[in-house]
Amino acid sequence: MIASAAADVRRRVLRSSDRFWHVEDFDGDPHAVVLQLRRLVEAGQLERVRRGVYWRGRKTRFGMAVPPAVAAVREIVGDSEAVGAAGWHATNMLGLSTQVSPTPVVAVTQRPPTGLRGIRVINRASRVGRRLTKLNEVEVTLFEALEGWERYVELDRAEALDRFAKLLKRSDVRVNRLVRAAETESPRVRERLRAVLMHAGLHQEAAKIEGARHRSSRERALAVLSD
Repeated sequence: MIASAAADVRRRVLRSSDRFWHVEDFDGDPHAVVLQLRRLVEAGQLERVRRGVYWRGRKTRFGMAVPPAVAAVREIVGDSEAVGAAGWHATNMLGLSTQVSPTPVVAVTQRPPTGLRGIRVINRASRVGRRLTKLNEVEVTLFEALEGWERYVELDRAEALDRFAKLLKRSDVRVNRLVRAAETESPRVRERLRAVLMHAGLHQEAAKIEGARHRSSRERALAVLSD
């Protein structure tokens, strides 16, 4: 029976591609399942994401392809949380920079999960609007790019504004949800989102966003738009 269960684990994993596996996905003794999964990891046929979670990617000449960082975090925290890229990882994904972060950074609207290999997770639990409006990965990533504009956007002011405005027209970016979720974003993000919406000609949507309460906060947020 144990040998049969081990063979089943191996057969199912090796037939798969680009998917996550959990110990609970298999019948039989969990300890025997874990042992077989570990053997597959040691053989280079599987990637361990964290305890109990594994990734079967495509084989490359460099070995097993690692799982997408955002997908790995979402696999652990579940679909109820808003998850997206942050830092250089965010601006690179959105075409706002060419820098590639050696360690991808992911933002999540809960306490960051632990034990993840090769991924840094930042806590955005206070940004509850992202979760309540069910923002998708691109929308969360857009907010993170606005948050870190001065540090992670390589384009000049005009190019960056044009790029952000173009992103708002993507089919997977829902401006109405961004506007609603902005209520719990930082003053920096709200001011910058307002500016981008205005640049995109979305004046009514921009008017719905409350700006920074203090002049100094507004000036710091919009310093990235100065020539």
